[in-house]
Amino acid sequence: MGIYFNPDNDSFKKDKNSELYLDKTGLLEHLNRVICTNANCISVSHARRFGKSHAAGMIDAYYSRGCDSSELFENTEIATKPGYLEHMNQYHVIHIDVSSFWDVYKDNVIEKIQEYICDELKQVYGDSIDYTKMLSVILLSIYKLTGIPFVIIMDEWDCVIRNGGNSELVHNYLQFLHLLFKSEESKAFLALAYITGILPIKK
Repeated sequence: MGIYFNPDNDSFKKDKNSELYLDKTGLLEHLNRVICTNANCISVSHARRFGKSHAAGMIDAYYSRGCDSSELFENTEIATKPGYLEHMNQYHVIHIDVSSFWDVYKDNVIEKIQEYICDELKQVYGDSIDYTKMLSVILLSIYKLTGIPFVIIMDEWDCVIRNGGNSELVHNYLQFLHLLFKSEESKAFLALAYITGILPIKK
């Protein structure tokens, strides 16, 4: 288990142990209906403090192959739904908090996102993958190697748009998103995308 690739379930575990925890696992029932379909890109646009990141941690815990979350989801709403066990911890998960990268790297945000993800992929797949290629091509190569599709969770996707005055960077960033979520490669490797931010994503 890594931070960006196949994260563990610690975030959801802390939320679930909190005194004010509310069961929002019903969201997973909807995601299970659209996963591996043409409607598999979900965008959640709300102001800050709306609980988007808490939901992302729950999605990590449910889908990631980097953990065993069977006990965590016992006695939750999703545990009563069809397909509950079929999807649990069965996918490669990539979780990117774009705002964390933006705060540190600014104009190098795209390159650094790919670098950090690839560093973790190398720990698992070694030299069997060409990491000099675009991230979408790298993920497609791993999908072909393993047969396991990806769930991509992207928190604060729009911080580059909201804060970036560099029009070339914004253009390149939107291309980066297109390759991850709407390219020919992604049609093969992408099982589900869960994207959060303040701004809505226009098709």
